[in-house]
Amino acid sequence: MTFYSPWGFLALIGVPIIIILYLLKQQHEDLTVSSLYLWEEVIKDLEANAPWQKLKKNILMILQIIAVILLALALAKPYLSNLESNIQNVVVVIDTSMSMQSKMGNKTRFDEAKANAREYITNLKPNTYVTLISVGKNTIIEENLSKNKSSLLNSLNAIEVTNSALNIDDAKSIIFSIANQHPNTKVVLFGDQSFLIEGVEMEFSDMSGEAENFAIINLSHTVTENGITALSAIANYTGADARIPLSIYLDGNVYDAKYVDIKPGEVLNVYWNELPENANIIEIRIDKEDALAIDNTYWNVVEKGLGNKALLVSDGNVFIEKALALSNKLELYKTLPDESREFIGYDLYIFDGFLPEIIPEDGSIMIFNPPKNQLFQVGEVVEIPQIKELRGDIFKYVKEFDFSIGESKIIEVPLWAEEIIEFKEGSGGFAGLYNNQRILAIAFDIFKTDISITPAFPIFITDAVEWLLPSAIENIASVNSGDSITFNLHPGTEKALIKTPLKETFEIAPPFPARVFDKTEEPGVYTLVQKTIEGEINYNFSVNVPSKEESDINKKVVAKDEDDKDAKERNVVKTGRNIQFVFIWIIIILLLIEWWFYKNGI
Repeated sequence: MTFYSPWGFLALIGVPIIIILYLLKQQHEDLTVSSLYLWEEVIKDLEANAPWQKLKKNILMILQIIAVILLALALAKPYLSNLESNIQNVVVVIDTSMSMQSKMGNKTRFDEAKANAREYITNLKPNTYVTLISVGKNTIIEENLSKNKSSLLNSLNAIEVTNSALNIDDAKSIIFSIANQHPNTKVVLFGDQSFLIEGVEMEFSDMSGEAENFAIINLSHTVTENGITALSAIANYTGADARIPLSIYLDGNVYDAKYVDIKPGEVLNVYWNELPENANIIEIRIDKEDALAIDNTYWNVVEKGLGNKALLVSDGNVFIEKALALSNKLELYKTLPDESREFIGYDLYIFDGFLPEIIPEDGSIMIFNPPKNQLFQVGEVVEIPQIKELRGDIFKYVKEFDFSIGESKIIEVPLWAEEIIEFKEGSGGFAGLYNNQRILAIAFDIFKTDISITPAFPIFITDAVEWLLPSAIENIASVNSGDSITFNLHPGTEKALIKTPLKETFEIAPPFPARVFDKTEEPGVYTLVQKTIEGEINYNFSVNVPSKEESDINKKVVAKDEDDKDAKERNVVKTGRNIQFVFIWIIIILLLIEWWFYKNGI
């Protein structure tokens, strides 16, 4: 046992004071009475006239002395130590990933983890420095090198569980960096998945356990002549066969339901055929209670529309026209160059050897063989330019193709763009964002190069259209809770908002380009609202929980290192014990006993 406040023993001064008070005789006042018949008992107190008397056994005095001794011990902060004496720094790590929401009776794994961490911090030696970290998709340092247990416990209470997956690599990197800065550092992880960090002493408080869980791990759709076909993937993360009730909702209304039989550990594909073609939002639910409810719902948004309207302005470039016709994203229109015409109302403009004096402001722009203009500088014409490098995503699939150019103009890359074609003689093309418009410029005439008769040309045009008309969300295929999203706004957008499933609204633009949106913790359907002069453009997208990574809540917690012989011991977190409260409770009990003796005159 160690006492971390020896000054508390000064309270033992109270012991001799109590004894002295009991030795001192109480002084009485003399009174004249007519008879001593009724005062015989008073004779026993005659000895009280003396200043001192012999110390007699008194149970009240004994109880008071014991209480003072116990008070001194409590003030000295007694502590039973099991933690190594050389450990001065402890890193307490709390797992906040989605699987920690799994129920364990009336509590969740996360509740248990916080309770265990709270007890661990409370019982640490008073001079121990504690760093409190929460780990989920992001690793957050909640408190750094603090000895203030009250502040640490407040920070611990404020940590909340998330709907995201555990990013082990990020957690390892940050924890290693902290532990490496201070010698004799112990890391204690409270969670349901262990991991090792080489060179770092770690203990693991295991929150995992056997529980029944079913999950929807994917949902996709295809549009056919007979309507919409949805494909859902259902997983059984239990050790027994199960019959699971499923239901499908279209635009928030129940449409169909069915039972599926699934084996333990199996992932079953469940099809929903001939759904109404006017459905916008598909939602699948597992109508069965299990340990982890958050993964029992999954959303998918049906993209509608004929595609983007594109206008080709050319004297008759069949190569560009045919290549554009291959894209299923475009509804292609054609016209001849006309300076007097106002170009408006299209999502993409392709100008071949021509640029209007007034540049369109409502769509992306692709330019071949540009004339002199106000957007960028067009220089001299060079014969047989030598291609030095093809850059960017637009040329990522055609870099290995061999093609030659008869002649090309040299253009100057503006500050708002990046070069994509580099000649030895100068720049042959660029791509960039100007006033929220995507602009792609190619310096040469297609007829003066052989690229149009190679497989590289349609690939190049397809990639160019993908860049010029990107999806509203760059990573729309797989948005999980907690992910950050980058938006590609319509060129005419004056203001952009995001509406969440919780009916919250966040403004992401202006300024442009739009800010990265990271308020995606809540799973469900979000809406991107783009306000233009012509009205609002609404785009729905779904955010789902990372079921594939987190829903197998019965996965065995093992060390990553097979040679780790102490893996089992990491499930037992060792710390000391602050026993101050034990002495305080005994003191309270003693005072109650003393009051009882006094009350009953014993």
